[in-house]
Amino acid sequence: MTNAISAHGLALIQELEGFQAEPKQLPTGGWVVGYSHVRTEQPGEAVNENEAIELLTGDLATFETLVNTLVTQPLTQTQFDALVSFAFSVGSEAFSKSQVLRRVNANDYLAAACAMEAWRKSDVGGELAIIDSLVCRRAAEIKRL
Repeated sequence: MTNAISAHGLALIQELEGFQAEPKQLPTGGWVVGYSHVRTEQPGEAVNENEAIELLTGDLATFETLVNTLVTQPLTQTQFDALVSFAFSVGSEAFSKSQVLRRVNANDYLAAACAMEAWRKSDVGGELAIIDSLVCRRAAEIKRL
């Protein structure tokens, strides 16, 4: 069975990502707009919320496929939504190599939830630091896993 993000899952990711109408340049040189949609070439135009949702839905399709492909255990809808949110946040390669995925595939959802705790840090000025927004995001995802 192939799962798809639910309306609740989409709303969760929208809330966690936050909406940004105007393109903002990233330190890596790309541009982010809407709900964390990345444009690599040009900043492009501002977006409204409906356009941002369309971009997000398109971006999430990759992560829906990733979770459907790599997870070998049956998932509830809320578990699927949580894993898509997590994969979208950390990226495809990191999700593929994560303890979260290994523990879900071992049918140990409690250990998978605990493994999500390791993903609360980001590079700040060359040092890893716990980021409040990632703490909140992981708590929301763990609650659903």
